[in-house]
Amino acid sequence: METQKCVLYDRDCIGCMECETCDLDPNKICDNCGKCLEIHDFATIRIDGIYDAEGREWKGKRKK
Repeated sequence: METQKCVLYDRDCIGCMECETCDLDPNKICDNCGKCLEIHDFATIRIDGIYDAEGREWKGKRKK
């Protein structure tokens, strides 16, 4: 029978379940919500201009 390695410490797994504990709320089991990693469902950026390879601003028509 093969033993599992602990993902947090340099030892074999002892079944402490510390790896399943939420980093933000120690009384909760991790549900991969991503709040501790500040993962957002989406991200946006604003494009102020488009430039060609020579650095000149593109003067084409804008789509709305």
